[in-house]
Amino acid sequence: MENKQYTNREILVEMGYEDSVVFENPDYDRGIVGVDTDGHVIYDFEIMVECLMEEDGMTYEEAVEFIEYNTIRALPYIPEHPIILYHIES
Repeated sequence: MENKQYTNREILVEMGYEDSVVFENPDYDRGIVGVDTDGHVIYDFEIMVECLMEEDGMTYEEAVEFIEYNTIRALPYIPEHPIILYHIES
C-alpha cells in the first residue's frame, strides 16, 4: 500500500472543515497550523514567509511585503477569513 502525503487542505476536508476559507495562493498551504473553534483556518506568518522565500525565491523582506500588501490587506474583504498567527518573541 502506498503511503500518500496529504496536503493541509485535504486534511481540513477530512476533518470536516471543507467550508473553511483558505488562501488561494498554494504556496501558503504549508503555513496552515490549525483551526480555531469557529472553523477559521490559522496560518503561521513566519511559515508563509518561508514558503514564499523557498517557492518564489523572494528575500525575507520581499516576502513580508508581499504578504502584507497582497494578503493581509485583503482580509477585511473576505467573509470568515483565515487568521494569521504572529509569534511573540520574549
